[in-house]
Amino acid sequence: MNKTIIITEHQSLSLINEEENVEYIELTPSDYIRYLKMVSYDGRLLYNIPKFRGKKIIIHQKLDLSGLPVKDLGPIVINGGLDISNTKISSLDNVDIRSRGWIADWGTPMRKIKERREFLEKVAKQESKREDGEWDENSELDMIGLCANALFKYLIEYEQFEAKEPGDDEKLKQYRDRIEEIESIEGYNENDELVSEVETLTEEIEEIEKRIDVYNLNYIGRHYNLLEFSVLHEDNESRERYAVGDYDDTNRTALERAEDYIDEVGIEDMNQSFVEGYIDEEEFKDYFRDGEEEYVRDNIEYIFDEDDFEYSEEVQDRINEIEARLEDSEIDSDEEDELREELDELKDSEKTVSEDLIEGKVEEMLRDKASDMVSTLKDYGLSLDEFVDKREMAQGMVDADGFGHTISSYDGNEYEVEFQGETYYIFQTEG
Repeated sequence: MNKTIIITEHQSLSLINEEENVEYIELTPSDYIRYLKMVSYDGRLLYNIPKFRGKKIIIHQKLDLSGLPVKDLGPIVINGGLDISNTKISSLDNVDIRSRGWIADWGTPMRKIKERREFLEKVAKQESKREDGEWDENSELDMIGLCANALFKYLIEYEQFEAKEPGDDEKLKQYRDRIEEIESIEGYNENDELVSEVETLTEEIEEIEKRIDVYNLNYIGRHYNLLEFSVLHEDNESRERYAVGDYDDTNRTALERAEDYIDEVGIEDMNQSFVEGYIDEEEFKDYFRDGEEEYVRDNIEYIFDEDDFEYSEEVQDRINEIEARLEDSEIDSDEEDELREELDELKDSEKTVSEDLIEGKVEEMLRDKASDMVSTLKDYGLSLDEFVDKREMAQGMVDADGFGHTISSYDGNEYEVEFQGETYYIFQTEG
């Protein structure tokens, strides 16, 4: 179907085709809210106002109606975001959100309807699993089924829930059928015995409905390497979220969480004594070794004492040889004169510091730097990231704090459950 769009100088839009001729009238968000107030916040009634009759309202900005007693927006086009949080809106059937617009609908009847629909879809999905016995203990369970059973065992063992009993479903049907039968009796509510029976049956139903089995657990998705579940219970989905996994998945998750923490906080802002434990001292020394050696060799005369300077080994050996010969009483005067002249020349030779002393001084300076490696690196303007093994540090955090503190953002606890010969770790992540 061919369409022609005409934009007038007043920024009204005319949309013309074979079947309709709709004129769009543009309003600012503040003007729209002002008009809404005039019609008791029911947008459908705006079109009774002559100005809007036969037209359609369009808004080219974010429309924020949060907290207002708006009941219905009526037919409207919004080129932008829409915030209807905490309003009385139950439907946006006549609202056209364009230009990648977004909707915020917390605290609205519409949100509750949507959440109820989603909840019932989850219940239906789990009921299908129950009918197929997909998560029964004696079935061939995949990882989701194994983790679901481990979580179910935990929830029962720690008395957070009561397990369904055999025959509960049959009892529920019997009790509900009996209530329906009683309520069909004319004037039953005037019969104390029947009213009491309905009350008793209702209480029994409520008690049974509090019980759960593994199919009350709703698989949400992954939490890092763990599997995350909620509980579908008493006509609601729990706010609590539980992450479950075996040792390998738990350890990988803990390491990733620890690495995320390191990245978020930054190594420079972590406990420095802890950080220092994950700097390789030998690698640290090797980084500074050449610079320290160069400094020592360039400043030998200032670093070493006079006693540290020595003749070369060859010169010293000749001096020792001459001095020993001069002590010989049988030496003739000519040889003595020659040797003393040579000795004087040798003693005028340049003295140097031995390689052992130089290496010792370099090592001493490196040890001094390594006594506070973090401060040294900062003083030199170097990044700690280049010297710290982040993976090893993350493992150290997990070893020190445990899985629970690292993984559980709710209470820092971890729980272990044995199921079919395997240990599963459980963490509450929300609540």
